Parts: sequence; C-alpha cells; structure tokens
Amino acid sequence: MNADETARNILRRAGLRVTITRATLVASMLDAHEPVSMEDAVRLCGQNGGDPATIYRNLQALTEAGVLQPVRGVGRREMFELTDGHVHEAPHHHAHASCTKCGRVECIDMAELPDKPPAPKGWSVEDLTVTVWGLCPDCR
Repeated sequence: MNADETARNILRRAGLRVTITRATLVASMLDAHEPVSMEDAVRLCGQNGGDPATIYRNLQALTEAGVLQPVRGVGRREMFELTDGHVHEAPHHHAHASCTKCGRVECIDMAELPDKPPAPKGWSVEDLTVTVWGLCPDCR
C-alpha cells in the first residue's frame, strides 16, 4: 500500500473527512519519517496542501483527533509527528534528538537508548517523552 492509500485509511480510521489537504499532509508525514514543523508541512504538501492557514488548521484538527502529536523542538518551533498507533501495528516508543542550533528533530528508537528509569513507586505511567539535545551533523 502506498503512502496516499495509507493516509486515507488513517483518516478514515480516525473518523475524519478525507480531504486533499489532509491526505497530502498525512502522506507527506509518512514519507518524511521524522517530525515536521509548520514550514516543513507547507513545503512538503506543495500546491495540494493549500495555503499555510489551511495547513495549520489541519495540523490542529489532526492533533485533536489523535492522528498527530506535538513534538518539542528548540524555542517556540512547534513540530508534529504521526502518533504511533497510526504508523505501527504495535506501540512503538521512541525518543527525539533535537539540534540546539537549527532546531532539527529526528526520531531515536527507544531500544537504542540506555536503560529506561523505572516509574516512581505508586505511579502509573501514561506516556514517556525523551529528548536528547545536541548538534545535528550539519551544525556540528
């Protein structure tokens, strides 16, 4: 199944109306394999995405529907990625590497990280977010 078909299926499973902008946005994010900023989304979607305001509204709607989740980058740069339930069959926990100079963010498989700390006694962990800060290859 190609990214366009997968994107349409993701939107349908989330109970969202399938529009050209949404399908293009989700397909672009599937192809990107890393978190994208608003500016990245506009560039990746091209003419099929509509104007920046339309893409922004769709990023927000997809986040509210649980298709996307925000990713913390450097400064106020808001970034988004597809939620694990929409990309992988089983939960796939991962961390992020964020460049402190340019703001680039990439995913890191949690299996590649050192031992994960246990939850504090009595806590029920609902989510785990790990960000590794440093310089990307281009900024190093």
